[in-house]
Amino acid sequence: MNVRRLVPALCAVLALTLAACTTGSSPTPSPTAAIPATATRDVNALPRDRVRDGGLLRFSLTTLPNQWNPRHADAAAEDASRILAPLTPQHFTLDAAGRATANPDFIVSVEVENSPATRVTLHLNPLARWGDGTKITADDWIATWRVATGRVAGVTASNLPGWQRVTEVAAGDTPADVVITFSGSEPDWAEPLVAGPLRGSAVGSADAWSWTTYDASRYASPFTVTHVDTVQGVITLQRNPLWWGDSPKLDQIMFRTVQPEAVAAAFQHNELDVWEIGSSEDRLQQSKAAADTTLRTAPGKRGRILQIATTGALSDIKVRRGVIQAIDRATLAAVELDVAPGTVTAWSNLLLLPTQPGYVDEARATGVSFDAAQASTTLTQAGWVTGSDGLRRQNGQALELTYTLDPADSAANTEFTQLSGQLLAVGITLLPVSHGGDLTPEKVTVSPFPLAHLPAAATQTLYSDLVTKISTEQDAVRRADQAGQLARALWQEATTVTLYQIPQQVAVRDGLANYGAPAFGSTDWEDVGWAS
Repeated sequence: MNVRRLVPALCAVLALTLAACTTGSSPTPSPTAAIPATATRDVNALPRDRVRDGGLLRFSLTTLPNQWNPRHADAAAEDASRILAPLTPQHFTLDAAGRATANPDFIVSVEVENSPATRVTLHLNPLARWGDGTKITADDWIATWRVATGRVAGVTASNLPGWQRVTEVAAGDTPADVVITFSGSEPDWAEPLVAGPLRGSAVGSADAWSWTTYDASRYASPFTVTHVDTVQGVITLQRNPLWWGDSPKLDQIMFRTVQPEAVAAAFQHNELDVWEIGSSEDRLQQSKAAADTTLRTAPGKRGRILQIATTGALSDIKVRRGVIQAIDRATLAAVELDVAPGTVTAWSNLLLLPTQPGYVDEARATGVSFDAAQASTTLTQAGWVTGSDGLRRQNGQALELTYTLDPADSAANTEFTQLSGQLLAVGITLLPVSHGGDLTPEKVTVSPFPLAHLPAAATQTLYSDLVTKISTEQDAVRRADQAGQLARALWQEATTVTLYQIPQQVAVRDGLANYGAPAFGSTDWEDVGWAS
């Protein structure tokens, strides 16, 4: 049965745009215009009628998981997350830019009220069931809220963002209706609802919280685990006979343990169908050498930043701005990512990635952008003048800065070399240190709901009014304007400089459909398969 034909309405829930819908005679909030985003995904998207029935999809693991609860801290490891992905589908699916939409396999409609506080009513799909045939009900959502907010003694939940803003979860008119009440006006109300609930009976106590073995009754998905071979290190998933939605195209998904140093050879020898190569240049070249392979690439969820100290010479905001103006971030990204110059755009916003709705290039907006000539002017205005040797000094002291060079950071050496040359061009000497440098690189992960997680600098009293507005504003256009004001102010503070968005790179076998590099997008495991 195709459950999507049963759905009378779907409710679009945007990360920055709240466009709610209702059924029946309930009051309907006025939707606001969507904020555009430039996000794309690279998954060889094909309609179901162009994906053949049957087939096997093969992944690698380093080790078998020791934790099957997707919200347990021990399940955050890459291997566990990979196995659990097709077993725990999202109740709100995300597009490439991170905007959420109710998944009709689980939620047939949504009602939203925003006065005095945001109240969301979910009407659950009556066909949705756990792996033992038990219906998914409000009790499961209530139990999930309790564990996510520390109401279950001895349990610390992981990867359950947004629930701390929920004050109550209760059943509605029936157990198939869930009413979620937030502490105030909540534009990002979809965030805690995306992952859906955990099985209530499996999370009610500390003893129940740890799932050291697979139990189908705790899951509700198109696939189910049919075999775990601890000797050979193999886990096999097959179609779930109790699944109520579109039948999965694949017959099986297989995960097998392969030592990290052997993954390249296994992929090249056609023993694996997917290889997540990240930003590794070695893996990239090895994947290109494999036959019958396509590299899927999309803008990622992570970015590279530099934290700038505010001590010593950098206590002067003009010096910090001069440093940012001296850094050619687009060239830095092109060198580190090994791509042609001009193909990478610098990331210039402390709140949003370039592919997220509402993004504005704040470097361009403020003038604190790459311009070596302007950097020289800014530094001179700060009292740092250029000597005959080309170096800047103030009261006889040279302008020397340090860079935190972490051996575990694969990008740090290349970045240090590039930054040294760019800063030296304006008279600044950059020296490496093992820790506590004036410039410290970091990789950061950005939420699909970024305005619900403003950076620490944004919570300062100076910006509290803007933060309050952003946290409660329901109108998408006004909220984007407020976010722009805050991002502009933070950029001018020059205590953090965003460098570039790290791409997703996934090597897959030719013909694999509806899987690859999705950006923020969800994977519809029912549609993953091999092109017919």
